[in-house]
Amino acid sequence: MPNVRLFNPKRRRINRKHISGYEILSSFIILFILAGIVLWAATRKNLYDPARQDISLEALEEVSSSIVLYKRPFKPWQSSEKANASDDLDVGVFPDSIASDQWRPKSRVKTFDPENLYVKINGEAERFLRHDFKQLSYLVLQSSNQIEEISIELYNQASIAGSSGIFAEHRSPESQVEQDGPNTFFETGIGLIGRKDHFFYRIAGNRSSESIRNKSRQLVQSFSELPAPESAVAFGYQLLQELNIEPADIRHQAVNVFQYDFAKDFWFGKPEKTNQTEVFVHRAGSKDSALQLLTRILEEHQYEYQIIRRTENLALLQHNFLKSYFIIAIQDLFVFGVDRAEDQDTSFQLLEMIGRALPDETQR
Repeated sequence: MPNVRLFNPKRRRINRKHISGYEILSSFIILFILAGIVLWAATRKNLYDPARQDISLEALEEVSSSIVLYKRPFKPWQSSEKANASDDLDVGVFPDSIASDQWRPKSRVKTFDPENLYVKINGEAERFLRHDFKQLSYLVLQSSNQIEEISIELYNQASIAGSSGIFAEHRSPESQVEQDGPNTFFETGIGLIGRKDHFFYRIAGNRSSESIRNKSRQLVQSFSELPAPESAVAFGYQLLQELNIEPADIRHQAVNVFQYDFAKDFWFGKPEKTNQTEVFVHRAGSKDSALQLLTRILEEHQYEYQIIRRTENLALLQHNFLKSYFIIAIQDLFVFGVDRAEDQDTSFQLLEMIGRALPDETQR
């Protein structure tokens, strides 16, 4: 391989010895332009007024008036004999009183079962199925001027446990829950959400208006005519009502009670609306399973609670950070207690109240 020198020892030779006047002139012109731009930007600073560059409102109005954004399609022709055909539509499980001269069914009732519920509410089906969903009846009411519409979703959750459980998942702390006869509901921006016995319903309009709000409340009264459940009222619901807890403050949690996958089928109720204290009750299959459930709950609670008092059938705990009290006990087949109590005296008072109301399972 030949010896190649990496560096050239010879000095660089200048090929051009003369620069034309044209190049000199153009260089000065470019420098002058750049200096002018810098000077203009420095003097302008924040003096830019966007209104001077915008199109005037008058010009925009002239152009927009000639643009049609939406053209209402022609209504399909129908004979006079079928003009009132919606009066003859079968409303299924819905009471006949939901229809009126101002609001008529737009189409027939659509029904969905557990197999095809995802077709109507894809993404929400799982939580309804978790609460023993049985059937969904869907109906749309249309106003007489054919501008406003109200969609009604009526869910048969098979039992009060199912309807109260799914209602609790829709309810937020800010919801203003009302009680109208057997109906428990709260208003939304375009309708309302409620429950009656084993039925849960969602009412939603296509806009926010006074007529839709009035019709939504009239529908609540109509839902009072819905058939009563075939099965007996759940013991937890009946027990909490006997403790003078309002139906709106009673809820059922089927799974993940206290965020534990092993805790299922609990009833909760709020004795006082002004605080977060809740009482709860669960009926186990046997005394051994009740004791086992109590033990597992205490084992998990020890990570966030401090045990203040513990006996074979009772435990009182205090939250490490919130300083609220949690008390739990067993009596026969029942696991019951109080969550988020403000003091120990309240915990024991409510616990004693529940214990007196529990049925005697030894007489069964």
